[in-house]
Amino acid sequence: MELMVIENDARSRIVKAIELDKEIQSFEIRERLKGKVVPNCVTYNELRRKLVDLCGNINSVANPEGKGRDDLTVDILVEAESISRRISNMESRAVRKLAEQIKKSFANFRLLLRKYQENIELVDPQLKNNTELVETLVQFENSWAKGKEFLLATKMCRMLIHFSQIIEGISEKYRDVQEKIEAADTEIFVLLPCLIVLNSLDGNDKGICDHYYPRIKEAGAEQREYNLLREKYQRMKKKCKDGYKLYHIVEKALLEKLVSVEESVVELKDLKSLVHGIKSIGMEMQRNKPLEWNTLMETAMGQI
Repeated sequence: MELMVIENDARSRIVKAIELDKEIQSFEIRERLKGKVVPNCVTYNELRRKLVDLCGNINSVANPEGKGRDDLTVDILVEAESISRRISNMESRAVRKLAEQIKKSFANFRLLLRKYQENIELVDPQLKNNTELVETLVQFENSWAKGKEFLLATKMCRMLIHFSQIIEGISEKYRDVQEKIEAADTEIFVLLPCLIVLNSLDGNDKGICDHYYPRIKEAGAEQREYNLLREKYQRMKKKCKDGYKLYHIVEKALLEKLVSVEESVVELKDLKSLVHGIKSIGMEMQRNKPLEWNTLMETAMGQI
């Protein structure tokens, strides 16, 4: 008798989630018959909030592979749906992929609830022993945690979009770089921060360097090193009278691609010195906040 009570209590979270999903399904059907856009409905999002909160509660006890986070709110899902409507693949494939993963993980959780609805005895009272449930929760936590970090804050979303555009742009220009990105080659993890530093020197990094390596804005050796490098880049830019051409040459040098005499408009020693400085700051930037930086880079690369 005592064992039955324990099992029923353990399954009660799943049973509550099943009932909430049934409510949501009924609401979706009614509203669509009226021709309404359901995601913009307050009542609908309140029902989904309850289910997301319960999903987080289940995640906190059943996800031994993750952190068991229960702080992932329905706002993440709503923003993901909004991004899917307003941001195209042309703007950022990586951001759209993150938004789709967030929506998919919630849809998969609901599909699993419907499977359990047919036979609740399928659910092991020790929730962490349910392989399919744990896999679904891992997908939920991984994508929603990134959604919370990058989609809910406008500044972080802007930085992610910009970084992904740099990655996607260079992939289109150089096939070998694309292959290395797809294979997550170690060289890429050295190159990408350098490209962000180059964009910062060019005045177009959307604040990424400041955020991940704030010491370049604080009085000290790092700030002096960065300022000297920026001044050098600006002098070279003024000398060659073609900012885009200089950017292209430095980019090729960072990729260790041969710069032809015809396209070179700067002294080789100046170029080597600039590239060395960029690599130095790029290395320090990724070391400064390694976990945060790696999350940004992996997400911008579409590794979700």
